[in-house]
Amino acid sequence: MSRTPSSRPPAPSSAAKADQPDDEHAHLIAAGNFIAARRSFGMVWTDRDLVVCRCFGPLVDFVAVGRPLAESVIALIGFEPEIAALRAGDGGPLTIPNVILDGHAEPSLRLSLDIYWVDSAQRHLMLVRSVRDVSALESELRTQMRLRVIAEAELVEKSEAIQRANQELALINRDLEEFAYVISHDLKAPLRALRYDADDADRALAAGDVATVGTKLVAMRGYQARMRTMLDGLFEYARAGRKIDTLEEIDTRTLVESLAQGFAATTSLSIEVEGCWPRMTTLGPPLELVLRNLIDNAIKHHDLPRGRILISARDAGDDLEITVTDDGPGIPDDHHTAVFLPFRTVNDARDAEDSSGMGLALVRRTLDRIGGSIWLRSDAPHRRGTTFHVRWPRTISV
Repeated sequence: MSRTPSSRPPAPSSAAKADQPDDEHAHLIAAGNFIAARRSFGMVWTDRDLVVCRCFGPLVDFVAVGRPLAESVIALIGFEPEIAALRAGDGGPLTIPNVILDGHAEPSLRLSLDIYWVDSAQRHLMLVRSVRDVSALESELRTQMRLRVIAEAELVEKSEAIQRANQELALINRDLEEFAYVISHDLKAPLRALRYDADDADRALAAGDVATVGTKLVAMRGYQARMRTMLDGLFEYARAGRKIDTLEEIDTRTLVESLAQGFAATTSLSIEVEGCWPRMTTLGPPLELVLRNLIDNAIKHHDLPRGRILISARDAGDDLEITVTDDGPGIPDDHHTAVFLPFRTVNDARDAEDSSGMGLALVRRTLDRIGGSIWLRSDAPHRRGTTFHVRWPRTISV
């Protein structure tokens, strides 16, 4: 009886299995060749005496086959005992990082060497890896960090510039408000008086009253002089702080004593200087303006023929604190802010003839421009005397 042949295909022979390519191994070999071709790694085989038997990859093209490995890699000299010990141990690796090849075509090339002992092949295997990419990355990181620091510095500089511009704008806005107030109030008063006197003079002239006409003309000349003084003071106030002054070495004691001697010749008041007046690099003309106006203010508003003005200074850390004290009538508390405004005096009737009312306003404006400050202490009418306190910065940015 015959058998029906089986439909199962015959199994492949062992020879066919051997001839079938191993796709996984092929992919690994292709990947290794791809990476080695880009000089990321290479391999060197040597015998027990470290004579080169074989090389793989263009990264190790500096190694000569058939020659001792140390001839090509001088960094290995001295490591022979450690390399020989690999044979008695677990095979390694012995790692030698950051090797620089003398005389190589690429001076920036750095290599990392990992040396193994492959017992089954009775060979040393040296895996050579390029750390050039790491160095490039570090260089790029340093460059990026440097650019970031520069950008941050520029940002800080721009922020400071914006802050300075905002401060300048705030000062300008305050100036505009003060100027508007001056024009709408202070300058209107003499203009109004001029108009009234002119009308009175017209009526007196029509009536033939020559004496009255003469009186009104004298008064009108006084108002005209007062307005000229006020306008000159207003222009000086507008210019204060906008002049470009140069930092210079100033002997502040010499400066204040010179001012005191000059004023002493014009008044019967005693002017004294005391305290610590240093030599400092600062703005000379603005400092003189501040001192001159404070001394002048103390003299002009003193109500007695005899009195004392004391000018002193002391170290206040980042500032020089200057005080000007007098034993005059003092300033009531409700005038402590107003005296620093343009054309403001405590007693307008008494001071109008010889004062524009701009001295303290100029002082405050000058100090605002350099980052200083001013305030006063006085307890009039309960107690005589006034002390003006000035903080003058030791460091000024021009």
